[in-house]
Amino acid sequence: MMLLLMVVIMSACGQEQTTGAGSEPSPSSESGGAEKKVIVLGTSADYAPYEFHKSINGKDTIVGFDIEIAKAIAADMGAELKIEDMDFDGLLMALSTDKVDFVISGLTPTEERKKNVDFTDIYYYAEQAVLVRADEGESIASLDNLSGKQVGVQKSSIQEGIAQDIQGAKLTSLAKIPELILELQTGRVDALILEKPVAQQYVKNQEGLVVANVKIDQAEDEGGSAIAVKKGNQDLVDQINSTLEKLKTSGDIDRFVIEANEMLGE
Repeated sequence: MMLLLMVVIMSACGQEQTTGAGSEPSPSSESGGAEKKVIVLGTSADYAPYEFHKSINGKDTIVGFDIEIAKAIAADMGAELKIEDMDFDGLLMALSTDKVDFVISGLTPTEERKKNVDFTDIYYYAEQAVLVRADEGESIASLDNLSGKQVGVQKSSIQEGIAQDIQGAKLTSLAKIPELILELQTGRVDALILEKPVAQQYVKNQEGLVVANVKIDQAEDEGGSAIAVKKGNQDLVDQINSTLEKLKTSGDIDRFVIEANEMLGE
């Protein structure tokens, strides 16, 4: 059952309620109050260009192409979007315990995850990449070269599973990507495994980092991002899939990706 919060907007208070997504409150009714649905998004806003923090007009704002998709979903439902930012490894638990209605966070619909939550159609595909310090770039030509090295990954991520399969690699699993970047820059880890768009953004914005020339083969369930909803909520899956199909057909998802990358460069 989808968790839907009902917000009562009292005209006597003379206040409008808005969210970090910038959606507009519903108008007050003649009786002095109006009900408006609120749908709650769970995300881990440390994964640019998918979702990240940016100061806009002096206000810390969560942005990214996943967030634009979430806004479109809320708009199609006639709901106000509320964003809950949390550690990546806590997202699916928050979904299962009704703390959020849906999760968008560059999430891959693996068979293991499907045991606990339901997924929409894939909305975006990205390759995996190995991020290293520039002076190590030429020495890492395959995943085998990471044997004996300290490899950083985000906790509970697809990349953690990839690293676990590298014979002899030693893992550092952390909740936040910026923490992993610091570990790499300070030499506490030798390489990171990230989705390629994320790795490329750090190369663009952080000196001394490069994407190694490594091809990472992926199983069928290790590619693509989808949106997670609580197990058994097929109605919400269908509603979101309808929005995703519209966004794909119109080219809006591609536009969201381009705009998110442009925001990172501003």
